[in-house]
Amino acid sequence: MNYGTFAGRLGGDAELRTTPNGKNVCAFSVGVTTGYGDKKSTLWVNCALWGDRGQKLAQYLTKGLPVTVAGEVTVRAYSDKNGNGKASLELNVQAVTLLGTADSDRRPERGAQPSKAIVDDFDDESVPF
Repeated sequence: MNYGTFAGRLGGDAELRTTPNGKNVCAFSVGVTTGYGDKKSTLWVNCALWGDRGQKLAQYLTKGLPVTVAGEVTVRAYSDKNGNGKASLELNVQAVTLLGTADSDRRPERGAQPSKAIVDDFDDESVPF
C-alpha cells in the first residue's frame, strides 16, 4: 500500500484548473518543516485534489493555512533548466484536514483544540463545501 500523510502549511493559494477532458484539479503545495535551529529544513509536497471536492475546497486553501493531507505518494523525476536531474514529491490527495487559519499562531496554547474541517473519501455529492 502506497499511502502517506503530511502536516504543514500551504506555500501559496491553491490553483484550480480544468484538464482538456473537463476534469477539475486543485493544485497546491504543503511545506513540511523538520528539525530545529541550523538543522531546520522544509520538504515541499506538491498536491493534487481531483474532481468536485477540489473545486469546492480550492477557495479555502490559502497561503499559510495549516493542513494535514493524505493520499497516494509518487516521486516524479525531471531535469531543471540547466539539465540537472531533480525529483519532486507528489501526492494524489484523498483526505484533507484544515487545522486552523493562515494567521493563527504556529504554537497553540497547551491543551487547545484547533478548529477542524475534514474532507475525506466521500462521494463528491456528500462534501459539505
